[in-house]
Amino acid sequence: MFPLCNPGVPRELGFKPITGILLHGPPGCGKTKLAHAIANEAGVPFYKKFDVCNTSGESEKNIRNVFSKAYKTAPSVIFIDEIDAIASKRNNIHRIGMEQRIVTQLLTCMDDPARSGKKPGYVLVIGATNRPEALDPAFRRPGRFDREIVLGIPDENARAEILSAVARNLKLSKDNFDLAKIAKLTPGFVGADLAALATEAGNLAMKRISCSRRPDTEGANVNWWSRRLEPGERRDLDIRMIDFEEAVKMVQPSLRREGFSAIPNGKWEDVGGLDFLRKEFDDYIISRIRYPEEYEEFGVGFEQGFLLYGPPGCGKTLIAKAVANEAGINFIHIKGPELLNKWVGESELAVRRIFSRARTCSPCIFFFDEFLIELDGGDKRQGVFVIGATNRPEVIDEAAKRPGRLGKHMHVPSLTKDKPISEDVDLVAIGLKKAYDNLSGADLAQVVCTHCSKVLWF
Repeated sequence: MFPLCNPGVPRELGFKPITGILLHGPPGCGKTKLAHAIANEAGVPFYKKFDVCNTSGESEKNIRNVFSKAYKTAPSVIFIDEIDAIASKRNNIHRIGMEQRIVTQLLTCMDDPARSGKKPGYVLVIGATNRPEALDPAFRRPGRFDREIVLGIPDENARAEILSAVARNLKLSKDNFDLAKIAKLTPGFVGADLAALATEAGNLAMKRISCSRRPDTEGANVNWWSRRLEPGERRDLDIRMIDFEEAVKMVQPSLRREGFSAIPNGKWEDVGGLDFLRKEFDDYIISRIRYPEEYEEFGVGFEQGFLLYGPPGCGKTLIAKAVANEAGINFIHIKGPELLNKWVGESELAVRRIFSRARTCSPCIFFFDEFLIELDGGDKRQGVFVIGATNRPEVIDEAAKRPGRLGKHMHVPSLTKDKPISEDVDLVAIGLKKAYDNLSGADLAQVVCTHCSKVLWF
């Protein structure tokens, strides 16, 4: 922002300041709001309208006009929202000639002041996208979008701050209203989701107030809903904690719409046994989430990749969900075959894209079922813990199982939820029976289900 407020300083120092910033992150995380805030704080003109037409040459002309106006009123900001829609890769076989010309024109406009040797005013170009990998690589070099800023999913503290801003104009109840608790209830919510949450809470409050005025006797006042509020009733209007708690159940976070899971419901109590694995994950993941400063003091990179192996149905997926639930972090569940694509390079691109999106959701647990990997660079995956699961560890490439990738291997051995069980049933004695040797968790669940069915049917 300094060059926007003091455009002459870089010129006097003899260097070219940053003229392009690319913002990327999930929808609703605040990219557009941030761009507006930059222009407002600096007090400079803000241009964001790019008209794309079907008429040949019109779109390119509109782009030139926007840049021309921006330089005439410099210092100024040009904001290109969803830039991937007009500036995607030119080698895309589905792109038509006009779309390729638009990309070329945009590149030319970003380069022209530098090429001309003139000293125009300072114009900052801000692009925003939630698909940075779709952008033409020519935009992501120095001199164009010099800086890339990732706007991730807000953590609990950030959500509390966003809620404070969102609720600034709301009339909240003064009794037992706790924004910190709401922040805790909303993992995976971005700024737009929290704004939608506040709106939904307001609607629920209005419905509650309206229903409270309904007469007890049917037909007493047919138009009770249209009766205007009395002054005393207006004083009692407010949005309560219960309205927000109910709204949380109704608003779907962007993270889930993008195909990611928020904190899963699975708990260690659902797993049954395997306390030794719980201890391992407490040490390697949960404690690092809860006490990050203590781990950072050691100055070493702790293991971030884990391989669970064991027979089918032994509870590997349930364990991964229980770890995410215990840590209170996002959970991303990917099955290996979902990433496979017959086109050359597409499978690798899908893996890179998933990891890139996972980094924006940090801290999170990335669970690979039926196993496929892109695991190098653990130091760049801060807050992203990878758990792989397989029932055939011997067929996985040794390079994938080395330290720094899936370096920690945990065996899940063959192993009931809360059921109404008679007091004379000894589960320990039953578990020690020879007949139950080598049965997995899924097998034992089927045994319980079968016996429950017999109780119901006979």
